[in-house]
Amino acid sequence: MLAWTGHPLVDVGIATLCAMSRKSDPGDLTLEDLDAAADRMSEYYFSGLMTSYNACVFTMNAYDNPTSGPKKRKEYEERILRAHRSKPDSGATEYTCPFSGKSASHLIERRQMPLLTGEDVLNFFPAGRSFLPVFGPYLVALQALPLGGRRAEGRLLIAHGDDPAITLAFAEKYLADNQRLLNLAKSGSLPLTKGPSPDLEREQAADSSKGRAKYPDAKAPGTLIANDLMEIYRVRTGGEFGGRRDVSVTAYWLSNSGQGPSLEIFHLPAQVTRFLRIVDATPYGERWRSSVAKAWRTPYGKEKPALEGEEKKSSRGRKRPDTPQLPGGPGRSRNDVIADLFAIYERGFMDSGAAKEFLRRHLLGDTPVSGVVKLRKPEMTDWILTAIFLKEVMGVDEKRIEVIKQFADRLAEHISQTNDKGLFRDLVYSQWPRGVRNALTKAQRNQAKDHGRLLFGLEDYLNVFEADSAVGRSDWFLSRDLISIRLVEQLYSKGFFSREDNRELLAEPEMHEEATN
Repeated sequence: MLAWTGHPLVDVGIATLCAMSRKSDPGDLTLEDLDAAADRMSEYYFSGLMTSYNACVFTMNAYDNPTSGPKKRKEYEERILRAHRSKPDSGATEYTCPFSGKSASHLIERRQMPLLTGEDVLNFFPAGRSFLPVFGPYLVALQALPLGGRRAEGRLLIAHGDDPAITLAFAEKYLADNQRLLNLAKSGSLPLTKGPSPDLEREQAADSSKGRAKYPDAKAPGTLIANDLMEIYRVRTGGEFGGRRDVSVTAYWLSNSGQGPSLEIFHLPAQVTRFLRIVDATPYGERWRSSVAKAWRTPYGKEKPALEGEEKKSSRGRKRPDTPQLPGGPGRSRNDVIADLFAIYERGFMDSGAAKEFLRRHLLGDTPVSGVVKLRKPEMTDWILTAIFLKEVMGVDEKRIEVIKQFADRLAEHISQTNDKGLFRDLVYSQWPRGVRNALTKAQRNQAKDHGRLLFGLEDYLNVFEADSAVGRSDWFLSRDLISIRLVEQLYSKGFFSREDNRELLAEPEMHEEATN
């Protein structure tokens, strides 16, 4: 009855039916499997538990139309949720289903499939028709969409991979999330207050105006997708999908609401998913997960906490306590490491500027503010993660990475032995090539004068800063940033910053500001 189509909405629905039946191949689904899935969807959708969620997927009046009595609801259930057994719509068999290539059995519109136009609207359908023809089992699959996705900030969030196995893995994960929430709702345990709640693991509670909790909301959809992909890779032995290790994933974040339909698309190409698979596994997993864990933002309730030193007051001027906070995490809040990784390919190609910003912010220091570069704790710099990022995400040649590493190691050894704090400042904090060139030239002269040998050769310099792969000034800055990352890491391992007279190199931003001028 069913097969993968390549269409994200249909395939996620099919994957959800597979997950509900504990099968991995849609070709193995039977009429009885679809009967069981329809029973569960009927229980969930007509109970009122998913009204706010379904409103953003199928519109408000699909499953909770206040003008529909029990008879009309039963008719809708038989026609839509049990489309695999219901009799065809009048005239439907004259058309072909675009998803299956089979004779259609139903004529549908936006109440049955997100982002179509409404009933009897002629726009956007072929041959001037006001409907989309579809084969019954595929209509059942489309109805399973909410259970195979997440309600995220008031919209539907789904993940679709270029290998069906990854689509199925996401559907299984989100089906488990939704079943957990529905069980909480049936037991009366869902919180009624908007904001973080200890009862919810991967979402925040939503406001309720009628004494019943709305369907909980996940936050930061892009962060959630990438985090869940890493968890899926951890579960899969070897991280393989359908015999392939590297797959691309596209997330669709959409609303079918009549008040404002919308669609946003996030794409994680194979380069990024490969990077995530490598760094989240042994032997790099511990250091990568440590970096990610420190980057979760704090989720807030209805009121954000007061600024430091500022008392929180009510509208009548009385002091009131801050809203209780829970730790950030997937579904609760944004993660800056994952979000910045997403940004590198959000335009459909590798944005070198965003990639270099990722390196500066998460492997060297924070984004410069007012000309001041605040260096992170030196123990947070990590050349191994940097090298993997350069190779897998940015496509930098391994030989060039090794050349930069060796050059930085030589400088680190020199700075450690001579305590050349000026060279360190100029290499790490200078904003212009001239400052770095002058510092290296000076260090070269001093090395020749004091020790009778050279710190580096002309060819070494050219291979680092003027290699054939260099593209103007922007690549020069990347080389400088990579040297800084390796330099800080090596000096930290040598105990350079633990020396009493060197602590100010990291502790006094005003000295850094002077170095940038």
